[in-house]
Amino acid sequence: MHNWDLEETNKYNYIPNNDFKYTYNQNEFLSPKAIEEKLDSLNTAQEKLEFVYNAIYMNKNKNRFAYFKDMPYDIPLPKYESKFKSLKFEEIDETKPQPTPPAPKPTPQPTPQELEIKSLKDKLSQKEKDINNLDINHKKALTSQELEIKSLKEALSKKEKDISSLEINYQKALNTKNHLSYKLGQALIKANKNWYKGGYVKFIFEVIKIKNEHNKTKI
Repeated sequence: MHNWDLEETNKYNYIPNNDFKYTYNQNEFLSPKAIEEKLDSLNTAQEKLEFVYNAIYMNKNKNRFAYFKDMPYDIPLPKYESKFKSLKFEEIDETKPQPTPPAPKPTPQPTPQELEIKSLKDKLSQKEKDINNLDINHKKALTSQELEIKSLKEALSKKEKDISSLEINYQKALNTKNHLSYKLGQALIKANKNWYKGGYVKFIFEVIKIKNEHNKTKI
């Protein structure tokens, strides 16, 4: 990176001092349990503030939080000096007029790009609503089509039943034509229409023929 090459990096692979080496030291370690017990023993917020400032904030020891597995945890706090009292605080005179707070900054106006982005977002939102409405209408259309299909299926079923009934009646009619009485009746009608041509004489022979054929069919 820039002038930092591999040779420069290798120089810092080994640090000859302990500036970056953290080791556990019971005389320096700030035990969280000891801190909590000390805070619980103090009564006022002022006392707790002084303790935090003196024992924790002013403690610059590098190893104060260096903790390792299986090390003692419930140990007392190391000794610390009371330096909070040396702090100087400025008393606020409430009788003195306080400086007027600065006027609030004007609300920044959106840039043309921001307005364009907002407009595009609004259009996108409207499009999504339109698509949702289309979905609802599409579902309604599907429901209408389903009802139409159901109606067509019912009509088709009725037609199939009617056709089936007609087929049954037709079959019955065919069976009726095979009856002897039907055949004789048809022959008599034909003889009557041709009476002047000797229809009734032919009828006698037709009856014998019909009877013989009927007997053969019956067997």
